[in-house]
Amino acid sequence: MSFHDWLEDDSKTILFDGGLGSELIKRGLTSGKIPDILNIEQSEIISEIHKSYYDAGSDMCQTNTFGSTPLNLSHYNLEIRIEEIIENALENIKKVRLSGCLIVGDIGPTGEFRPPVGNASSDEWYSSFSIQVKLLETGVDLWHIETISDLEEMLTAIRAVRDVSKKPLIASITYKRTKKGFFTIMGDSLEKCVETLNNEDVDVIGANCTLGSNDMLDLLKNAIEFTDKPLSVKPNAGQPVIKGDQTYYEQPINEFVNDIKEMIGVGAKIVGGCCGTSPKTINAIRKIIDSL
Repeated sequence: MSFHDWLEDDSKTILFDGGLGSELIKRGLTSGKIPDILNIEQSEIISEIHKSYYDAGSDMCQTNTFGSTPLNLSHYNLEIRIEEIIENALENIKKVRLSGCLIVGDIGPTGEFRPPVGNASSDEWYSSFSIQVKLLETGVDLWHIETISDLEEMLTAIRAVRDVSKKPLIASITYKRTKKGFFTIMGDSLEKCVETLNNEDVDVIGANCTLGSNDMLDLLKNAIEFTDKPLSVKPNAGQPVIKGDQTYYEQPINEFVNDIKEMIGVGAKIVGGCCGTSPKTINAIRKIIDSL
């Protein structure tokens, strides 16, 4: 079945993958190293993580290309290796993808902000996203623009994808919980973001990262009031705990999965995990979905 078939099947809850960075930390990823370069330097580990999520029950997993835009890679002097990084990313996931499962092209933020926070322009964002999209297009089944904290950057990324591809698109923004509700760090409310994305050529509206499962459940209950489009949620496994130079997430899997079960009941079409979640988390969600 295609992704569109899954969306139209009212009985289908789509299971995404879980955290990549936290799995790499378990395997010794050093602080300050961009995970994308491991597509080349430690390809077997990247494939192993992808395989662990497919084996755990994920219907779809995303490429290790979260930071693979020229703007972001330039922070590590790796922009000249973008083609090699993305080619290897596609190879690493293709060789472990299970029959009937999908590959999602992962697009993260550029790491550059517009004024007054930074100096990025929409044209620079667009050019950077376009290069990434063109390199990924032939190897993915759909797109996930994720962890975007600026609605303007999200709209630019959507335009860059749509100028190249007609494949399905999930647009996920990251929010903070405040006394006044859920907002991006740039000050855009959940309602504004969802209603803006309603008018864009996206198939699914999502939220990911920053929030733990309990807060994400509350966000979902609000977001569902603002749209008829399918919704995707990928919360963190609680809030981060810093130990030395490493970050850990310590929420028990059963607590996380119970919140995910409630999100499915509320109406989430796609569920998965972000930072701190693991193949064990995804397998526990798989069992919940299969029991419903």
